[in-house]
Amino acid sequence: MTSTTLADFLQLTHRPDLGIVTARWTRPTTSEELRAGYQELLRYAGSCETCRHWLIDSRRRVQVDSRDVHWLTNDFYPMLRQHFDGHVYLAFLIAPYQADDVQDESLPPLPYTHGDYCSLNQFTDEGEAVRWLCSRV
Repeated sequence: MTSTTLADFLQLTHRPDLGIVTARWTRPTTSEELRAGYQELLRYAGSCETCRHWLIDSRRRVQVDSRDVHWLTNDFYPMLRQHFDGHVYLAFLIAPYQADDVQDESLPPLPYTHGDYCSLNQFTDEGEAVRWLCSRV
């Protein structure tokens, strides 16, 4: 297992045995920190061949901003196609109260596939999230 920390708000870990990269937000972040963290996750995951399954632990981010969700959807996810040869799977681990934070009818319901290059799902249980990631090929 390899690990790195970005400043004081994001810890990245690679589990080669499961082929999963875990990104754990360690505190609430600003939009700028969130975007910098995702850019670092992209660089980190791009450095290995088995890093197409991502567990993103957002439970400590506290508040979800719909503008950040739109940035992920419109700007970040399309970058995955440019950086990875295969499909990328993202399992978002959230606190139960966060499920209601972003109610935006313009976003597709989860789980969903974004283009032909990434699929997303959302979980409140880490074991379920890992099982979902491991079942994706």
